[in-house]
Amino acid sequence: MENFYSIIFWILLSIFLIIIGTAKFKFHPALVLFTVAMITALGFGNSISESIKIVSLGFGNMLANIGILILLGCILAVILEELNSIQYLSTLFLKAFGLKRPFLLLSSLGGLIGIPVFCDVAYIILSNFSKSLAQKAGVSKISTSITIASSLYIAHNLIPPTPGPLAVIGNFQASNQLGLVFLLGVIISIFLVLILAAYARYISAKTAQSDITDNHEEVETSNQSFLIITPLLIPIILIAIGSFIGLSENEYFIFKYIEIMGNPIIALGIGVLIGLFLLRKRKSNAEGDIIKDAISQAGPILIITGLGGSYGQVIKNSAFSDLLIENVGIESQQSIIILLMAYLLAFFIKTAQGSSTSAMIIVSSIIAPLIIGSELNNPLGISLLVLAIGSGAMMVSHSNDSYFWVVKEFSGMSVKQSLKNFSVGTILLSISSFLMVLLMFWILI
Repeated sequence: MENFYSIIFWILLSIFLIIIGTAKFKFHPALVLFTVAMITALGFGNSISESIKIVSLGFGNMLANIGILILLGCILAVILEELNSIQYLSTLFLKAFGLKRPFLLLSSLGGLIGIPVFCDVAYIILSNFSKSLAQKAGVSKISTSITIASSLYIAHNLIPPTPGPLAVIGNFQASNQLGLVFLLGVIISIFLVLILAAYARYISAKTAQSDITDNHEEVETSNQSFLIITPLLIPIILIAIGSFIGLSENEYFIFKYIEIMGNPIIALGIGVLIGLFLLRKRKSNAEGDIIKDAISQAGPILIITGLGGSYGQVIKNSAFSDLLIENVGIESQQSIIILLMAYLLAFFIKTAQGSSTSAMIIVSSIIAPLIIGSELNNPLGISLLVLAIGSGAMMVSHSNDSYFWVVKEFSGMSVKQSLKNFSVGTILLSISSFLMVLLMFWILI
């Protein structure tokens, strides 16, 4: 019992140090995660040399699972920005949905674009389009800004290959289940898109008299070719088809071949190659600059994610899971408690320190040892646990979240307006998402 309380103490202390280091003293998350991982490993009774080995092992294992995916995702995001693919896709959505359903248009658009492109970059690109759409559709600009920001945020937290879900999958050593997480994340996101559209209508009515006023420029995309969105659409389609085939037991060669093409690394690689080919047609020798920009984006993410794996390895090497089951009584029939614990812990850490990705990494490190012996120790259960953590890490986005300030600045809202509309919206989406996870758990497991 004494050993159990000692481990609990060091885990709670590590969480406290991460929150204080990143939120209070504004140290870089990579420095904080490395320092805390070493302190925690030493606190668990490991020697200095053993602690270094554990931290290094966790770093390597995490990047071995998801490092290439993160790099390919960053390259694809830069390519899409260079091709103006996002703006062109926006015009296609406008033609498809029309001006009568602006919120469904924007929430669907953001949910799609947020899969391969980081939400802050995508929001900056789409902010002018959302305001232009508000003016044309006769709704408040605040409501359209919140819609696009929140829909991007949904994909950022729930649908790999975004860094947060990838890191959780890596901590759970479940990279072969990425397709299933993708599929379930898309299903939940569809329901969240509908909820978001209804919430945006409410915001539009509420803010009609206090709307933001600013000037914005529209990007001309009428002369662009449909081909420029193929680097975005083809990987998504391949991953989705591969996920469906992976759930079946079909042994035909053609299906096995398609399933291989749906492997996220293969699918993203195909998207990158198509994008580079299209860029090459516009200007020669563009690859060097693209790769350089992508590496500059991927570098910090890879380091933070890898060090999150280090922290997770420290937790895994302790007797935490066995002692928790023994002393608290979390057994196989209580898997719902593990889901709830993961959700609430992600909510707490996200709200306290601001970063959704960091919150997901930390929580998955703590929860991972509990999977063995529970009803969640199967592809469906692990996938739902990934989504429970992603749901918790949605809320609350407020003043300590860098994305909050991106939304505030590029939308033109005041801090008060951002808190009342965007922050409250993250709470609604988080709770709704977790309820969907619970519903899936009761139906499927």
